[in-house]
Amino acid sequence: MKTKPGYWYRQSAAAPVRVIDGQMEVLLVTSLRSGRWILPKGIVERDMAPCQSAAKEAWEEAGVQGRMEVRSLGMFQTNKWGGICDVEVFRMDVTKIADQWPESDKRKRKWFKLSDALKEIHPDSASQILQKITLQPLRLTLVRHAKSSRDDIRLDDFMRPLNDRGRRDAPEMGRRLREGSIQPDLMVSSPAKRAIKTARIIAGEIDFPEADILEAAEIYEAAAGELLMLMRRLPEEKRDVMLVGHNPGLTDVANLFLRPGIENIPTCGVVRLAFDAQRWRDISPQGASLLVFDYPKKEICETQYKSPFL
Repeated sequence: MKTKPGYWYRQSAAAPVRVIDGQMEVLLVTSLRSGRWILPKGIVERDMAPCQSAAKEAWEEAGVQGRMEVRSLGMFQTNKWGGICDVEVFRMDVTKIADQWPESDKRKRKWFKLSDALKEIHPDSASQILQKITLQPLRLTLVRHAKSSRDDIRLDDFMRPLNDRGRRDAPEMGRRLREGSIQPDLMVSSPAKRAIKTARIIAGEIDFPEADILEAAEIYEAAAGELLMLMRRLPEEKRDVMLVGHNPGLTDVANLFLRPGIENIPTCGVVRLAFDAQRWRDISPQGASLLVFDYPKKEICETQYKSPFL
């Protein structure tokens, strides 16, 4: 006999995942009563979507935050409170792990290799959901620096700052990226003044920590082949990367993957690519597709930005 209100039996769970050395890991927590390994889960809050409620549980029970996939992985059932709870599971790609969290004194947490998590997780029906988890497809967002100033002819090219238009365009493009749910795991920028300033402005708009932006000297004045080499050396656990640089290199490297190509990436323009490959070192023109091509003067349509999970 059910002992709780009906809505308590509708729950959502997070499946927190990360990639280490090219292998998928899943974070499980111990249940309060039995101590068995489970997914962070709880009642779907009435004012939240199920995936949002799952994110809340992941923080409270496991101390992790990250990107939630809005599409459900599936549903499993578990017995509780004299009835059967239907638990909908949503993938979370973890970006932050806290040392202390609301229930850190009540639960243990542990990262398991996916194969081990499938054996340890309770109930068995939850294991069937985890089997659907795979490595996220690779995504690359190329961003050309915003418009820069040439007013001071004494300045070396490397030191040219953004002009007024550039300082307007960079936050605008950052807002568009945020509205398109584009949240990179890694940002890499040319250290040239106009490029790193563009990267920092965009990072502020998409809530990427400015201190985590990597500066790569080889991006400055790099040709397409050099940029391709850099891309193929990206860390495997970083599945969604933003690269801020310069023309003609950015346009040329984009056109290595696009058929038909694009004539030019304008200042502060964005090209977002998807790759079929599972490893950066294996990306190729045959397995690439265009998700977004946008720039400040382009008219925005509602369907232009696609979910990073598509």
